[in-house]
Amino acid sequence: MRKRRRGLIYLSTGGVAGGVLAASVWAQAPVPPTGPVPPRVVCQEGPVRRAFGHTWRVLQNNFVGYPEEFVEPPLGFYVNENIAVMRAKADPHKFTLYRSDFLAGTNRLSPQGAGRINLMASRLRSSPLPILIEWSPDEPGLAESRRTAVVALLQSVGTPVNPDRVVIGPTVYPGSLGTDAANNYGIMITRDQQAPSIYSVTPNSGASLSSGGTP
Repeated sequence: MRKRRRGLIYLSTGGVAGGVLAASVWAQAPVPPTGPVPPRVVCQEGPVRRAFGHTWRVLQNNFVGYPEEFVEPPLGFYVNENIAVMRAKADPHKFTLYRSDFLAGTNRLSPQGAGRINLMASRLRSSPLPILIEWSPDEPGLAESRRTAVVALLQSVGTPVNPDRVVIGPTVYPGSLGTDAANNYGIMITRDQQAPSIYSVTPNSGASLSSGGTP
């Protein structure tokens, strides 16, 4: 009986000691291996592979190019960029109420001005541009009255607009002078009258135009 107890004590003591020893060994940092490093095997390129590599480098330098250096934009990029520039230049016109958009001498909108302000109301949320009321230096107080009427009209239809966003100033597109308009109209009339004698009504595939515009 005593031998059996003594054997159990030895067994339990040995198991605990072995577990502690294993835990201490497990917690140690790994030691890098020592000894000579085996030589690295490098594949030697044959003449055929070198020839193909040289040919590819010549083609890439002269014809193919490098992908990181040759980045072509998608189709239509430059056309869309040009259209975006034209739209940006036309945006101030979309948010301008000219004198012709009001009835003469009043702050009431003309039919053309009513249509223009409807478009402005639909674009106010998507554009940060101000609403410009064309000034009237020859009629003091008229532009201020029109500005007040426009602000009240937009707020009455439920369009939240800051009154400071509606400003008064000269238009960006002043148009042509009256004398220029008369000259342009005269040129158009002259060209219309000369067109039947210069150009035939029936297209002629064999006809050719000279530098002076006559056949």
